[in-house]
Amino acid sequence: MAAEQDVHAIETEDGDSAVLSYASLDPAAIEASCRSTKDGAVVSFVGYTRDEFQGRTVTRLTYESYVPLALRTLQQILVEARALPPPPPTVFPGLEDQRPCCGHAAPSQGPPHQHEHTGVQEKSTAVVEVSRIRIAHLLGESPPLTPSICISVASPHRREAFYVCEWVLEAVKRKAQVWKREWYASETTKDKEESFVGRDGEGPDGRGGRAHQDSKWKENFPPPATSA
Repeated sequence: MAAEQDVHAIETEDGDSAVLSYASLDPAAIEASCRSTKDGAVVSFVGYTRDEFQGRTVTRLTYESYVPLALRTLQQILVEARALPPPPPTVFPGLEDQRPCCGHAAPSQGPPHQHEHTGVQEKSTAVVEVSRIRIAHLLGESPPLTPSICISVASPHRREAFYVCEWVLEAVKRKAQVWKREWYASETTKDKEESFVGRDGEGPDGRGGRAHQDSKWKENFPPPATSA
């Protein structure tokens, strides 16, 4: 049974929302709450608990959170997502000679414009065009095949919906104060379990869902380079 007051939610001034829920998530309802007649695309991501991670058998998994702080972090992620610049054009192998999708021209990737009289560079102020963003993360027990995180983004343009959806996912996994406690079947003793506590995407062998893949994780949004 769900507990801990079941559902904790926060909403931004733009109408975006984030939920931390001990009750089961409903991906279809979350996506439906984004739809409107002015949007040409709704992109959703649903993460499911699986029974194997980094080559180990997962026996059970729970999500824990410091809810008040996590909600503030999710609210900030929603605000930052709307301030993202438009995504660069995507070139797919075999489809290099392509037009911008949705008739929505891609932003120029050239240098900032320099004003002729003042010499001051003018940076582009364009931002992504999105209508609604929804974030929902499960807390508590999460058996295999359970939806544990749902993100939906509505936009007039599919490229921006895809881009913002993945950006929000990465931001939640890296910033939100939500941790998983995962138990694995012992490799040496059948009656004993081994456990790990960390963020989603992390395991005993580091980041990444495959065993011993410590240095590669999400390549679309790599960690910022650190100076020596």
